[in-house]
Amino acid sequence: MFQPTKAGPVTWEALRGDLLQIPKETLVDMISMWIQNYWACQSYWVTFVERDYGLKAATDMDGEVFEKTARIQAKKLRQTLGLKDDMQALAFVLKHTTPQWVPAGFSWEFTEVEDDHIALRVRECPMGTFRKGQGLELFPCKNISQPLYTALAKAVNPKMRAVCTHAHPDAPKEGVNCEWRFEYEA
Repeated sequence: MFQPTKAGPVTWEALRGDLLQIPKETLVDMISMWIQNYWACQSYWVTFVERDYGLKAATDMDGEVFEKTARIQAKKLRQTLGLKDDMQALAFVLKHTTPQWVPAGFSWEFTEVEDDHIALRVRECPMGTFRKGQGLELFPCKNISQPLYTALAKAVNPKMRAVCTHAHPDAPKEGVNCEWRFEYEA
């Protein structure tokens, strides 16, 4: 399937050539694998920071990292695909960036998709599943996910905002990890 590797520099052109030889189905599986690996790395680094520096330091750093990476991912996806700046574009970004990647361990749904707003419900997320499995306290997602979702929304349209309608440390809801609403600022 691939040209034999030879001594010399590794370039994007060569890597791109390799990727163009791979069947689409396999490329889709590779993308999913990379995002799952991203989430595994994310779960471990934040847990190690928590172990060495405490929960507050870990959640502060996690929020900072996700705010930056979410903005970058959304902007690059919009540029690559020529997405507009409306709620449909935001819905696409939410589905196709790492913060909500279903095969990485997310179980979620859009509960409303309208021209002026989107609402979503997350039932499971990889960090919550990982932390529960390790016997660790859940992150205060209501606080640390706000910058992430705000960055995603504003990368699509600076007039959009994210509003948390339910998340830890709110009282638990059966079958609900968190709920978010995206709307235009007044």
